[in-house]
Amino acid sequence: MLSFLEYGSGPPVILLHGLLGSKLNMAGAARVLSDHHHALAIDLRNHGDSFHHNSMNYRIMAADIGGFMDDNDLDTASLVGHSMGGKCAMQYALSFPDRVDKLVVVDIGPGEYRDPSWTKYLKAMLSIDISTLTSRQEADERLKKEITSKIYRQFLLSNLVSDENGSYCWRPNLTAIMAARHDIGAQVTGPVSYIDTLFVKGSESDYIQEKDQAAIDQLFPQAHLISVAGCGHLVHIEARERFNQLLHDFL
Repeated sequence: MLSFLEYGSGPPVILLHGLLGSKLNMAGAARVLSDHHHALAIDLRNHGDSFHHNSMNYRIMAADIGGFMDDNDLDTASLVGHSMGGKCAMQYALSFPDRVDKLVVVDIGPGEYRDPSWTKYLKAMLSIDISTLTSRQEADERLKKEITSKIYRQFLLSNLVSDENGSYCWRPNLTAIMAARHDIGAQVTGPVSYIDTLFVKGSESDYIQEKDQAAIDQLFPQAHLISVAGCGHLVHIEARERFNQLLHDFL
C-alpha cells in the first residue's frame, strides 16, 4: 500500500514527489488544489511511509500508481510529478493513457539521466552512522562536507526521523534506492501520448535542456513548456506561489 494525504473534493489529482522526497513535499500544492479538486499526495515505494521493496523501476512504479487508483476507486485522474515522480507520471500516462486526464511534469524530461548528484546525495546519507547521531544539527554538519547547498541539505534531512527514545533513522530505503539508481535514471518508453501535458522547468536547472525538447515533442506532442524564473530543480519549493498558480491555471 502507498501512504498518502488527501484534501478536498472534485476531479482527482495525484501528486508524486521526486527522488528522496515524500508526500509532504507536495502537500502544499495539494492543499491549494483542494479548493476545486480531490488532491492526493502519495509516498512512492521506498519513500516516506510507503512500503520498502528491492525492485524499483518506472514500469513497476507505474503499476503502483494504477494499483493506488484501483484501491481508491479512481477511474481516471490528473497526474503531477516532480523529477522521479514526473517520470513515474510520464510512464503511467504512456502505458495507461485512458486513465489520465491531464499531466504535469516538473523539471525532468523523458530521456535518460546519469546525474552524479543522485549518487553523491545517497552516498552522503549512507555514510552517516545513524546509531551515533545525537541531533539533526549534527547530521547537517556531516552532510555539509559533501553537500554545500543548504536547501538541498534541508530537503534530504526531511527524511531523518527520531523515535520516542531519541534514536534516528532514515525513512527511505536508501540501500534499495542506491541499487536502483540506474533504473531511476532510465528513459521512459511507450507509444505517443496525446494527453494535455504541461512541462515546468526551473530557469536555473539543467534537468530540461534544449536537447530534451525533441523527446518531449515525440512522446507528448500536445505538451507545452513553461520556465519559472529564478529557481532550480526544486521548483515546487523554491517558487511555491508561482508553481501553485501554474497548477491551478492548468488543471
